[in-house]
Amino acid sequence: MRNKLIASVFEHMLFRDVSQHVRGIRTRLGLPAHGPDVLSSTLSPFLYMHPSTPAFEYPRSDLAPQVHFIGPLLPRPSLDFEPPVWWNDLHSGKQVVLVNQGTVATELNDLIVPTLQALAGDDLLVIATTGGATAAELGIGIPANARVEPFVPFAELLPHIDLMITNGGYGGVQFALAQGIPLIVAGTTEDKPEVAARVAWSGAGMNLRTKTPTPEQIRAAVQSVRRNAQYSLNAERIRADYARHNAPHEAARLLEQLAASKQPVPRTELPERSARHAGHGTTGELA
Repeated sequence: MRNKLIASVFEHMLFRDVSQHVRGIRTRLGLPAHGPDVLSSTLSPFLYMHPSTPAFEYPRSDLAPQVHFIGPLLPRPSLDFEPPVWWNDLHSGKQVVLVNQGTVATELNDLIVPTLQALAGDDLLVIATTGGATAAELGIGIPANARVEPFVPFAELLPHIDLMITNGGYGGVQFALAQGIPLIVAGTTEDKPEVAARVAWSGAGMNLRTKTPTPEQIRAAVQSVRRNAQYSLNAERIRADYARHNAPHEAARLLEQLAASKQPVPRTELPERSARHAGHGTTGELA
């Protein structure tokens, strides 16, 4: 019922102009004006490749047969990466927390500033990647245990990270889980609520259910994730599932199969459902 209501809101309010345009195209092509809704119409009847695995997706009985989980599309290491001056601090023996604001919702006061404030007194190394802003633009004194950079490639940085705090961008979450990194997610715009919900459902982290958590909320969540090893175990379980896939190779194989057959490409086996239920021993939600 919830999903039907949300779909109706998208169709008749948020995507009203797009829906009218699509109906016009269908009419000109001699098709009935009303067909699948805008979002459903993006599902190819021949082949749909999803860059994740069932470990990070709700089990569903109505999954279209042409949907294939190919694993995450991960970045390659940069050929011209120049480490920041603080790079050796990553080897200090302290746990390393990354706070990442993302590339779309980039208000620094939403997540980066309160995280730096929350963890300023802890025996941790906190890395903040701002998406473009300098340390001076944060408008606060940078704590002694924090390092701030506009950008550090995930391929180089994430192997050194023990915990990631993020606003829930899908790509960043996928990259973190591919390294087995537990997550704290604070995002309520774009696709971020659904990403955060999957993090909580899979047991790989916590969903703060707000895009503007207080320092106290962040500190409590960090303490919970660090004290409860189940979050790391669940993140590691997803990492192992991701490691079974090679997304570029699987995508190429499926595209070649489609080109050769010119027919829908069904899955040869159903996604596994075992041991993939909400929480796996954790609540994943901030009370």
